[in-house]
Amino acid sequence: MKPLAQRLVLPAVLPLAVLLAACDAVEPDEVTTDGTSQAEPVVAAKAIATPAPVGAAAGAVPAQIVDGQGFGQGAVVAATLQIPAGWGTMGGVEWNLQTPCVGNQMRLAWMTAAPDRRQEFELMHGFAWQVQGHAIEMNPCPVVAIRSTREFLQAVVQQRRAGARFVDYRDRADWAQKAAEAAQPGNNQAQVRYDSGQLLISYDTPAGPAHELFAATVTFTQIGNSVMGSTAMVVAQRALGGRPDEALGERIAASMKPNPQWMAAVRERGMASQQRFASNQRQQIDQWHAREMARINAQGMADRAAIRAQTSREIAGIQAQTYANTQATNDRMHRRTMEGIGEYNTYRNTDGGSVRSSIHEGQRVLRLQDGTVVNTNSPYFSPAGSQELQRVR
Repeated sequence: MKPLAQRLVLPAVLPLAVLLAACDAVEPDEVTTDGTSQAEPVVAAKAIATPAPVGAAAGAVPAQIVDGQGFGQGAVVAATLQIPAGWGTMGGVEWNLQTPCVGNQMRLAWMTAAPDRRQEFELMHGFAWQVQGHAIEMNPCPVVAIRSTREFLQAVVQQRRAGARFVDYRDRADWAQKAAEAAQPGNNQAQVRYDSGQLLISYDTPAGPAHELFAATVTFTQIGNSVMGSTAMVVAQRALGGRPDEALGERIAASMKPNPQWMAAVRERGMASQQRFASNQRQQIDQWHAREMARINAQGMADRAAIRAQTSREIAGIQAQTYANTQATNDRMHRRTMEGIGEYNTYRNTDGGSVRSSIHEGQRVLRLQDGTVVNTNSPYFSPAGSQELQRVR
């Protein structure tokens, strides 16, 4: 008999697993949900029928995995399977439509147990994440440092079975191979790697020591530098007083028959959620772009206005300087004309004024200490306290 977890990749079980891993093999920039898909059911108009029970094995009875929220029409059967007679069941499928990561919206939590609870078989929801160090900002899925199925199962155990002892881990390349063979064609640009394994743990309970076997197949999808990890579900089988009966778990898993109409509704919900997130994301980008362009345009207008103002100031300054120079030239020409007519030269007085001195008198003009002005041609005449005035050119 094949181990329990291997059944997750057989045709009878794989379709449900594939749908539960809605983020598998999706390009990082296409992982799209906006967390608002709870507002409208996707397939409220179509009735989802319950599939007919398959032939039961000896001592087995049919059981159902129920989607308690459904799609706007109440509880819906997600899958049927066969469990040992007398065993009870609890749980089912629920939804967390507030999370923006599509692969983490479905919450599978279903189990069946013997009347004495010495044997239990459980289906736990999977998980989709971005591998830390290979994440992109536009992808809404969480970023986690988990790079293998072993690390993933150890994290599950630490969360679900705190304090449990790790007994053994086995890589299951055979399961990974079957998962690869059963996978649907995806993005040609994506590099997909399947990693499978099972982890055996032990822990103490009030009823005695228990052993539990956790199994999963993790799909790692790389597109460019982005790496996504996702697992459809985690299968857990536990037993008191010894190792779980894997053959029994195999029979339960192999009998699982997903409801095709429910799966179609799940697919529609996921696609609608992706489209809403993509639309919302594009709207946010467009709004950011519009704001940025408005800021750039406003800054450009302000810069151009500042340049125009500076240019106007510079032109005004040039014009004012030109006018001043023209006026100064005109004043100088007028002064020299008047000096020629009057036969005098103009000297700059020490008090800021000017002094006119006849060209027929001495060429040196001095202001004496008492304020009087005298002319002389003597180069040596320089009374105490006197200052020689400079001619205005």
